[in-house]
Amino acid sequence: WNPETRLERATMSEEDKILGSSSDDNTGSQTNDRDDDTNLKIRKAEACKEQGNSAFKESDFDGAVAAYIEGASVAATVEGIYRSQVARDVRVACFCNAAQARIKQEAWSEAAALCSQALEVDPKSVKALYRRGLANLQQKAYSESQKDFKRALELEPKNSELRAKLAEAERTEMNDSKKAKGMNNYDRFANIQLSDDEEEAAAAAPQVPKVEPTPTLPGTPPKSSPAPPPKASPKAASPAPPKKVSATPATEGTELKPGTGYRYWAKGASAPRVIPQKIDPSTLAQAEVPKDASAWNAAGTYEEKDQTAWAKAHLAELFETCEAELEGGGSIRCKGVKDVNGDCGIHLVRGRKRYIFDLHFKVPFEVDLSDSDKVFTGAIQVTDFSSEDQSDWEADIKWDERPPASSPHYGPAMKAVGKSIASGVVPDTVCHMVAEGLKSFLETFKAR
Repeated sequence: WNPETRLERATMSEEDKILGSSSDDNTGSQTNDRDDDTNLKIRKAEACKEQGNSAFKESDFDGAVAAYIEGASVAATVEGIYRSQVARDVRVACFCNAAQARIKQEAWSEAAALCSQALEVDPKSVKALYRRGLANLQQKAYSESQKDFKRALELEPKNSELRAKLAEAERTEMNDSKKAKGMNNYDRFANIQLSDDEEEAAAAAPQVPKVEPTPTLPGTPPKSSPAPPPKASPKAASPAPPKKVSATPATEGTELKPGTGYRYWAKGASAPRVIPQKIDPSTLAQAEVPKDASAWNAAGTYEEKDQTAWAKAHLAELFETCEAELEGGGSIRCKGVKDVNGDCGIHLVRGRKRYIFDLHFKVPFEVDLSDSDKVFTGAIQVTDFSSEDQSDWEADIKWDERPPASSPHYGPAMKAVGKSIASGVVPDTVCHMVAEGLKSFLETFKAR
């Protein structure tokens, strides 16, 4: 028995307890530091997402995409499993929101790529599948679009909007396929040949040989033509074959003649071929032509008059000198039109006029504030102008140069432009001028 050894052991035991307690304290401190860092990153990612939402509401889509991408990048740096689900949800939301901003800009390939990034994080994101399906549909990638919509429907079977988009993708693909094959090209009817029955009848008809005249020498009397053979006596004629009667009720008791063919459900004589005839101008001058119909369409059944060229010229004229004064000083003005696409025409159907139009164009504008040395510019992108109902009109506002959100000119500039060209437009705004111009266009168009 050695008392010093026991004392050393007791001393070592107490030291181990103290050191062990100190080690546990350090581990807990490191865990708390890591948790604080994780929470800080998540809060920063969510702040970026909110910044992107604010920019999106102001139609600053490029700024929104930049904020969303930054938020997704910050959320991706969260390590470990602690709050990883929260960071994962933030990343998916940022990618999906960025894709929606690109869809607003019609940047379809970028939108599809952003949705793919979201699906890499969460393959069951219905929102990402839906928006990638929209982007692929606009790029005519019909197979990929339908796969996305079908996968989204597997996750949400009762989603009616997904079903509608899937049907639209299938219908659009079928229509494009028909156009590619020429199935809706009615010019092909100009090359229709004889029907089988008509060809058989023409082949069965006796062919009359063409007799070439025999050359004769001068002074030689012409040869007399041979006498025709005597006609057979009626008594010697062979009995006529019995008449054939069709079993079709609509033609029962009707004798079938060569050249017959099937028309609808009954068997009757083939319809005569219609051969185009040259129009005599003198006859047209004397013909009575219905109101609004042209000479070639004297019956007034159907006629289409293309007005697209007139529509483009008239829109340019309407918005060329469009200007208004602002209440607090300064002015707003439109600068004509750009990138006019679509169709415009007057259709005469059974004597009644129908005005058909579907136009898309840009109206550049300028905002000149009295207390600013800078002129702010942009364009009203009219995306849907195909109805006389103003509530159906749609437009996007795209700025080329606008004051920053922190500038005192930001509010007045946004107010001077307005938010919509649909019903309830605020007066003395660029949107109001565009809406009034479209109303004037419709009045002139319907008076033509």
